[in-house]
Amino acid sequence: MVSDASEGDRLDPERLSWSVPCQGSGGDGGTDDEVKVLVLGDRVALVLPPGETLVFTPEEAGEFAKLLGTSTAR
Repeated sequence: MVSDASEGDRLDPERLSWSVPCQGSGGDGGTDDEVKVLVLGDRVALVLPPGETLVFTPEEAGEFAKLLGTSTAR
């Protein structure tokens, strides 16, 4: 049987992960990268290029969301 679900749908059927494009901050004009956002139970993880991982508790994730909201409003 052939499935019409994309590979991403098969790997993450609950859609609890995202890839967010970002531009690197290097002195070479920046390279295109992506940040992976993963929901892990009650925690949120960010996988940053080149592979460093941050794991937030629910409270930390809320504070980070507020910080992002204020930074985009400027």
